[in-house]
Amino acid sequence: MSVGQVRIRVPEKAKPGEVVTVRVLVTHPMETLQMQGGKPVMKNYNFIHKVEATYNGKTVFEAETTQAVSQNPLFVFPVKVSQPGVVKVTFYDTEGKAYTGQAEIKF
Repeated sequence: MSVGQVRIRVPEKAKPGEVVTVRVLVTHPMETLQMQGGKPVMKNYNFIHKVEATYNGKTVFEAETTQAVSQNPLFVFPVKVSQPGVVKVTFYDTEGKAYTGQAEIKF
């Protein structure tokens, strides 16, 4: 898997008004703080710092993270679905890159 690959898992089918579980994983090294001689090494660490998810264009999940989150982080969140549509998740890292994936909710 290459850096920034986003994989989303949603149920194959849902019903109107149902709360579905969305599972999303992004491939990212999530650089951790390095120490040298007992002191932190000063550098700009690259990690996912923000996650946003939308369902049919409406924001349904937001999170801010730190470099303490594991490599290739997995996020799980519920979404109440009212109609068929698309769940779109975007991850933002500290280098200004955005990684996006989407999955279709079918009835």
